[in-house]
Amino acid sequence: MYNKRTDLALEVHELRGTQSGITLTEENKDGITVTTAVVKEGEGEKLSGKQAGKYITVDMGKVWQTDTHRFNKIAAVIAAELKSLLPKEEGCILVAGLGNEQITPDSLGPRTVKKLLVTRHISSLDPALYSNAGFGCLAAISPGVLGQTGIESAEIIKSVAKSIKPKCIILIDALASRRLSRLATTVQISNTGISPGSGVSNKRAALTAEYLNSRVISIGIPTVVDAATLAYDLLEQHYGADKDFSSAVEMVLLGSGREMFVTPKENDIISAETAALLATAINVAAHGMQISEIKDFIR
Repeated sequence: MYNKRTDLALEVHELRGTQSGITLTEENKDGITVTTAVVKEGEGEKLSGKQAGKYITVDMGKVWQTDTHRFNKIAAVIAAELKSLLPKEEGCILVAGLGNEQITPDSLGPRTVKKLLVTRHISSLDPALYSNAGFGCLAAISPGVLGQTGIESAEIIKSVAKSIKPKCIILIDALASRRLSRLATTVQISNTGISPGSGVSNKRAALTAEYLNSRVISIGIPTVVDAATLAYDLLEQHYGADKDFSSAVEMVLLGSGREMFVTPKENDIISAETAALLATAINVAAHGMQISEIKDFIR
């Protein structure tokens, strides 16, 4: 059977059911559905193909079409989930925005970083301002991609982390989904590492806590769906999920067609709004500020 491509733990559970090695719990938080998937070490990792840990999926809907009140409500929920995973001790948070800003569906990480309220430098340049404002310590980088720099993103982030010794590294990356309905409408937050480019068959060096020597939180939003996976999904919707359409998909998507990816036509505005959403949530979680206090920095 065709292997449907997805970066979302929730979708792995949907595809494999009780054989996924994943346990799910679903909650409604302020009118927003939050699903927590837990992958246990050993058998859970083997069955799911995911690293052991917690994967939180927030169903945010089409934020680029929503009003400010709804936008702020979603950001607050994401911030609360993120804060629950952050280490409690004092220290700086390093945010790394992965991806290529020149390719819109892959620009989520760099765009988010541009909207963050970075403060690490203020603590040394103006200690009084830093103390009085009550800032948290936040630093951020956009390491680019291998084709732009000649250096693996993992190497750059590891080098920076070795220098500033953050209490936690937040990795932001665009993901791949198996369903059109989840494109840019869900956020996955995890306390595990990430393999940049894995969703689009361009797997780079993995960014894990062991490699980076720091706690790691990954945040991603699906911006693309694999064309073959989409074709399979549409066939299942029309003819039923109990049939195997592997042969049909192979016939339709020959050669280079197998490596095609689909993204929403509004991906420019989607990238801008989802980056603003994640930046808002990270600023709130890192600095303990109210959304109303930071809106001028992110939109």
